[in-house]
Amino acid sequence: MADPTAQTAPLPLEGVTVLDCSRVFAGPHATMLLADLGADVWKLEPPSGDETRGWGPPFWGDPADGRSAYFAAVNRNKRSVVVNLKTDAGRAILDRLAARADLLMHNYLPSVAAKLGLEPDRLRARHPHLVVSTVRGFPGRGALAERPAYDLVAQAWSGQMAVTGEPEGGPIKIGVGLLDLLAGLEAAVAALAGLAAQKRGPGGPRARQAPAPQASVSLVEAAVAGLSNVLGYYLATGQEPRRWGTGHPDIVPYQVFAARDGHLVVAVGNDAQFARFCTLLGVEVRPEWATNPDRIPRRDDVLAVLAPRIAEWQRDDLVAAMIAADVPGSPVHSVGEAATAMRQIEPDWITTLDGVGLPASPIWINGARLPIRRPPPRLGEHTDEILGQIGLSRTEIEALRADGVVA
Repeated sequence: MADPTAQTAPLPLEGVTVLDCSRVFAGPHATMLLADLGADVWKLEPPSGDETRGWGPPFWGDPADGRSAYFAAVNRNKRSVVVNLKTDAGRAILDRLAARADLLMHNYLPSVAAKLGLEPDRLRARHPHLVVSTVRGFPGRGALAERPAYDLVAQAWSGQMAVTGEPEGGPIKIGVGLLDLLAGLEAAVAALAGLAAQKRGPGGPRARQAPAPQASVSLVEAAVAGLSNVLGYYLATGQEPRRWGTGHPDIVPYQVFAARDGHLVVAVGNDAQFARFCTLLGVEVRPEWATNPDRIPRRDDVLAVLAPRIAEWQRDDLVAAMIAADVPGSPVHSVGEAATAMRQIEPDWITTLDGVGLPASPIWINGARLPIRRPPPRLGEHTDEILGQIGLSRTEIEALRADGVVA
């Protein structure tokens, strides 16, 4: 039976070619978003492959295929081409690929990028039509430009870890590479802005006189800016924000509570919700608790009354009662529970291609889901296919392979 929510219209980025020279997480996440939107993404990898291919177990299928669960999470809908950019012949192929691409993405340090033919001035001179979007660890100017950063480094450097964890405990790492995802999302937005600017040029993209935009996002700057309201609190008061565990500095109650058989969150956003929640629990709303500004200095007193009442309930029963009373809340799902819940909403939310289970894109266009068109590629799976697209003959490709330039 056909999926009534499947995307049948042309995808928004259909006809756009992306040369993805990025590795690990932030850059590949950005290009996966573009691939989901319909771009033809050529994932250019060194002979050893994206290092996350080996970040396992677990692996999908044979570990020799290099499709770790980590790698697969951000590399669907792409094709893999292996080119050794440390060789002159490899950099010549890079130029041939770039000449056919609309956008190039990479996340190498500036000094490494220059050695691989990815230095900004070189790309601008040779490929003025090419939109370039890069993700760096630290801002591209100043003394830290050559300093690498993984998500964990960014969490520590940015202050994110300082505000994550229990009040009396130490700093805690966020459970996923959230800052990589944030920087990748911003790099994708920057790339789309560059493509849009190209399209607005008189006569179309390749007729523009000025070089195409080059955008850059740094992991740590995205992380510091991503503190958002927490950073705003510091800028407004000069006071150092503290850790609140699952609580909220400005709203009570807004945190995790223990029920009889698990945990749930109560996310009271206004005083009417608080009154309804108290009624549900059979708790009297004391006059000194009537408004949120009243509750903030009495946080411990409020929680001391609410927590024992919440602990009397079964988790899901209380959540159902809260929903019926129009009080925001949710069970604290395990990852398995969350995946099961998504499948209950959308039975085909997980697509299996070539033995790899892939979650649906959260982006919908015109009421339809973006399709999963390709599984995460094996290393060099599409080398011959892509090099043939840019005009290399079978004989040329085999000669390059024999010389270790491509694989």
